[in-house]
Amino acid sequence: MKKFKIGLLSVIFGVFGLFIIQNLQFLLEQKSFTINLFFIKAYTTPELPLGIILLICFVTGYLISYIIALFERFTLNNVIKGLNYTIESNIEKIADLKNEVSLIKKEVSVRNEQN
Repeated sequence: MKKFKIGLLSVIFGVFGLFIIQNLQFLLEQKSFTINLFFIKAYTTPELPLGIILLICFVTGYLISYIIALFERFTLNNVIKGLNYTIESNIEKIADLKNEVSLIKKEVSVRNEQN
């Protein structure tokens, strides 16, 4: 399995490197990027290589998805805590009911012995 991972990562990095080498002229082309959000003044970046702009967009998307997943993780942790509390309370109820059943069995056996 470890060799498979190394092989797969090698293939992925190889394809990624090949993509960069074949598109180097396009990725190094200088472009300006404009953000227009309609409620603030349009912002234009200085001229940057297109590869840097793509990298910034990728990292921004990654961070946004990470933050969203982090909030979901916090809510799921709260759900898990609540369910664990429910499990513990149900285990206590089951133990109480088992004790009650054993007491009833003892009472029945004592009554049968007296008769």
